[in-house]
Amino acid sequence: MSTLEFTAKVQDGKIEVPEAYRRLLQNIDCVKITIISNSRTTEVGMIAHLIHNPIPLKTFVPLTREEAHERG
Repeated sequence: MSTLEFTAKVQDGKIEVPEAYRRLLQNIDCVKITIISNSRTTEVGMIAHLIHNPIPLKTFVPLTREEAHERG
């Protein structure tokens, strides 16, 4: 496995591979992409959805401080 690293701008959801690396990818059918963005994502998955939209339960009783910190 070899690794290439470069910075690219995203345009319409597409990332253009720099010319210098294109020939290295000519005979490759599949690659693994890892995206690291400088922008901060405010919502990630189901946990964020539930934080913003909690499910109301009639029978919910929150733990007391002692119960929450109980070890056992």
